[in-house]
Amino acid sequence: MRQIRAIACLMVLLLVGAFTAALAAEQPANSTTADLTPAELHRLGERIYREGILSDGTPLRGFIRGDVPVDSTVFSCANCHTRSGLGSLEGQVASPPVNGPNLFKPRYLYADFVKNTISASRGKSRPATAIRPAYTDETLAAALLAGVSATGRDFAPIMPRYDLGNRDMQILISYLKNLSSQVSPGITDTTMHLATIVTDDVSATDRAALLAPLQTLVSINEQRKTQRKDQRFAKMFRMLDNAYYRDLSISTWELKGEPETWPAQLEAYYRKEPVFAILSGISHRSWQPIHEFCERHQLPDLFPVTDLPVISDTDWYTMYASRGYYGEGETAARYVASQDEPVKKRRLLQIVLQSEQGKALAAGFDAAWKESGSPGSVKTIMFAASTPPDAKQLKALFAAHKPTTVLIWGGEQLLTSLRQLSGMKKLPRIYLSGRALEKNLSEIPENLREKVLLTYPFRLPEDEKAYRGFADVLLMSRQKIKDDQRITSRTFSAVHMFLQGLKELKLDFYRDTLLDQISMRPDQYLPDFERYSFGPGQRYASKGCYLVQLGSGPKPRLIKRSDWVVF
Repeated sequence: MRQIRAIACLMVLLLVGAFTAALAAEQPANSTTADLTPAELHRLGERIYREGILSDGTPLRGFIRGDVPVDSTVFSCANCHTRSGLGSLEGQVASPPVNGPNLFKPRYLYADFVKNTISASRGKSRPATAIRPAYTDETLAAALLAGVSATGRDFAPIMPRYDLGNRDMQILISYLKNLSSQVSPGITDTTMHLATIVTDDVSATDRAALLAPLQTLVSINEQRKTQRKDQRFAKMFRMLDNAYYRDLSISTWELKGEPETWPAQLEAYYRKEPVFAILSGISHRSWQPIHEFCERHQLPDLFPVTDLPVISDTDWYTMYASRGYYGEGETAARYVASQDEPVKKRRLLQIVLQSEQGKALAAGFDAAWKESGSPGSVKTIMFAASTPPDAKQLKALFAAHKPTTVLIWGGEQLLTSLRQLSGMKKLPRIYLSGRALEKNLSEIPENLREKVLLTYPFRLPEDEKAYRGFADVLLMSRQKIKDDQRITSRTFSAVHMFLQGLKELKLDFYRDTLLDQISMRPDQYLPDFERYSFGPGQRYASKGCYLVQLGSGPKPRLIKRSDWVVF
């Protein structure tokens, strides 16, 4: 039987080899990669692998289950084998590693050193048996074209067979050889170097609230040096090796001055210390300069404490807890659009303070309103952030535009005007940002609360109690940190997500692998936001928001007026 199987495998390989040679013969004389620079070769290979786009810009054609065509821009290599190429397991479908160091060496059922170690301990020495030989360029081409592994075995029907010409095959194989082949910067034999970022608009109190959990993480990790000498834990540490028990070093990168100067400061920090990832961080300004820096250096940027994230469907390297103010604006638009109200009579007045938060709220509202089909007219009035409208101006706008709904996007500077509206009769429905006013919600007059709806991106307070203790655990014996901005708890969540990825990273110290692993974690239930989870390519962990109203009294309860509105 083995002989028959071997002959069958040989025939398959010969047929595939002939097919490959025929394809090569059909290519024009210049269809090699000799004309490409190494950088261009890498770029084109990356595009085939990640996006399913060939070197000529056309989509890569693929087939599953024999002859069923698939869209390779959706069914790309990276979708199953992950961006780092280290593979994934989803349900019953295992996608093995396809990066160079794994493809071009024999594969073992267990790591060969484990087998040999066991054999040696029993006084014997025997080589481990490979379950697959190392791929060559030819057998890898056969795998991609005909779905036949290096052992001659057919791949599962779900694995696409790709229609690749010789030039694109060479480009893709070259890319795979270099994929996750070098450990990322920021890793030494003993230490993982990380950084966090603080801008100079952050108060000393808020800075301390950010740094305390990070310092505790370093201290707890340091304790493993003592623990691993304890016989009770020694075996566990041997099993885990140094996977995620390397020393952790977290530097604080302080950014000063205007955001236009931040890129140069970041470059200087990075030249001095090329870290493996940015862990958390805080700024009250837009995170955009830091986001773009991390994208440029392919540097993971994990869950900064910001309400002004960059909104992008394609950027990869920054993971955010939420879409911030932009997401609140989206929520308001979707909620208003869903209300049972005649579209012809629906008149919206959007009043925007030209602060970063006001513009982000309005941008989110405008985008979601457009997506919903713009079911009603919207008039937008802008005010400088330093001169918010007073009550007289608001009343004049209400009288002029006769809105059925008013959205006022700004922060604490609006409270005085709102208080002065409290005596006004026949007020329209007013929407405000719950995050922007969170510390001052009780200052909204009681006789106005019936007309005011607030976007609220966090878990409701009565449900939050079960989660608040988590962050205190991380602080442990350290002195209590004053924090009324959710900074400590959000940093705790960043640390938790980082550790979730780190324990799956094992010894594969590649930045893309860390992001892949965090992306694949199941729902995580942490303080502040309802849950942290990611779909393919997503970079915003929490994807919803509530609409709430204020109850009565000086410490008003938040009353839920909507389910979790998903962005």
